[in-house]
Amino acid sequence: MSETSVTSDTQLRRTIANFVDAEVDDELVFMDVERGSFYGIRDTGRATWDLINEDGDWCRLGEIVSALCREFEVDEETCLQDMAIFLGELEEAGLVELAR
Repeated sequence: MSETSVTSDTQLRRTIANFVDAEVDDELVFMDVERGSFYGIRDTGRATWDLINEDGDWCRLGEIVSALCREFEVDEETCLQDMAIFLGELEEAGLVELAR
Protein backbone atom coordinates (compact mmCIF):
# COMPACT_ATOMS: atom_id res chain seq x y z
CA MET A 1 0.00 0.00 0.00
CA SER A 2 1.12 3.48 -0.81
CA GLU A 3 0.87 6.27 1.76
CA THR A 4 1.31 9.97 1.23
CA SER A 5 1.70 12.89 3.62
CA VAL A 6 -1.60 14.76 3.86
CA THR A 7 -3.22 17.23 6.25
CA SER A 8 -6.69 18.70 6.51
CA ASP A 9 -5.44 21.59 4.36
CA THR A 10 -4.27 19.33 1.51
CA GLN A 11 -6.01 20.23 -1.75
CA LEU A 12 -7.04 17.52 -4.20
CA ARG A 13 -8.92 17.05 -7.43
CA ARG A 14 -9.92 14.28 -9.83
CA THR A 15 -7.67 13.65 -12.82
CA ILE A 16 -9.46 11.06 -14.91
CA ALA A 17 -8.77 12.27 -18.45
CA ASN A 18 -7.37 8.86 -19.49
CA PHE A 19 -9.94 6.78 -17.64
CA VAL A 20 -13.37 5.40 -18.37
CA ASP A 21 -15.59 4.30 -15.51
CA ALA A 22 -18.62 2.12 -14.98
CA GLU A 23 -20.74 1.01 -12.04
CA VAL A 24 -20.69 -2.72 -11.41
CA ASP A 25 -23.06 -3.70 -8.59
CA ASP A 26 -21.94 -1.51 -5.66
CA GLU A 27 -18.45 -0.88 -7.05
CA LEU A 28 -17.12 1.91 -9.28
CA VAL A 29 -14.60 0.48 -11.74
CA PHE A 30 -12.07 2.57 -13.69
CA MET A 31 -10.03 1.52 -16.69
CA ASP A 32 -6.85 3.39 -17.62
CA VAL A 33 -7.17 3.40 -21.42
CA GLU A 34 -3.46 4.04 -21.96
CA ARG A 35 -2.15 1.26 -19.71
CA GLY A 36 -5.12 -1.10 -19.73
CA SER A 37 -5.16 -1.15 -15.91
CA PHE A 38 -8.33 -1.53 -13.87
CA TYR A 39 -9.15 -0.02 -10.47
CA GLY A 40 -12.23 -0.53 -8.33
CA ILE A 41 -13.57 1.32 -5.31
CA ARG A 42 -16.58 0.71 -3.07
CA ASP A 43 -17.91 1.48 0.39
CA THR A 44 -15.92 4.31 2.05
CA GLY A 45 -13.67 4.62 -1.00
CA ARG A 46 -16.73 5.22 -3.14
CA ALA A 47 -18.11 7.71 -0.61
CA THR A 48 -14.77 9.54 -0.70
CA TRP A 49 -14.74 9.60 -4.50
CA ASP A 50 -18.26 11.03 -4.55
CA LEU A 51 -17.13 13.87 -2.25
CA ILE A 52 -14.25 14.93 -4.53
CA ASN A 53 -15.38 17.67 -6.91
CA GLU A 54 -16.57 16.06 -10.12
CA ASP A 55 -15.80 19.13 -12.22
CA GLY A 56 -12.04 18.94 -11.61
CA ASP A 57 -11.94 21.89 -9.22
CA TRP A 58 -9.69 21.69 -6.19
CA CYS A 59 -11.29 20.75 -2.86
CA ARG A 60 -9.89 20.69 0.66
CA LEU A 61 -9.34 17.31 2.32
CA GLY A 62 -10.62 18.61 5.65
CA GLU A 63 -14.10 19.04 4.17
CA ILE A 64 -14.08 15.46 2.89
CA VAL A 65 -12.82 14.12 6.23
CA SER A 66 -15.55 15.99 8.12
CA ALA A 67 -18.26 14.54 5.88
CA LEU A 68 -16.85 11.01 6.21
CA CYS A 69 -16.60 11.33 10.00
CA ARG A 70 -20.30 12.24 10.16
CA GLU A 71 -21.39 9.48 7.79
CA PHE A 72 -19.27 6.64 9.18
CA GLU A 73 -18.95 7.71 12.84
CA VAL A 74 -15.15 7.69 12.82
CA ASP A 75 -12.81 10.10 14.58
CA GLU A 76 -10.95 12.71 12.53
CA GLU A 77 -7.44 11.40 13.25
CA THR A 78 -8.28 7.85 12.16
CA CYS A 79 -10.07 9.11 9.07
CA LEU A 80 -7.15 11.34 8.08
CA GLN A 81 -4.70 8.43 8.51
CA ASP A 82 -6.89 6.18 6.35
CA MET A 83 -7.22 8.96 3.76
CA ALA A 84 -3.42 9.24 3.56
CA ILE A 85 -3.24 5.60 2.47
CA PHE A 86 -6.24 5.74 0.13
CA LEU A 87 -5.22 9.01 -1.53
CA GLY A 88 -1.70 7.67 -1.99
CA GLU A 89 -3.18 4.76 -3.92
CA LEU A 90 -5.43 7.03 -5.99
CA GLU A 91 -2.52 9.35 -6.74
CA GLU A 92 -0.31 6.42 -7.75
CA ALA A 93 -3.06 5.19 -10.07
CA GLY A 94 -3.37 8.67 -11.59
CA LEU A 95 -6.96 9.20 -10.44
CA VAL A 96 -6.29 12.23 -8.24
CA GLU A 97 -3.80 15.06 -8.01
CA LEU A 98 -2.70 16.35 -4.60
CA ALA A 99 -1.41 19.83 -3.84
CA ARG A 100 0.59 19.83 -0.63
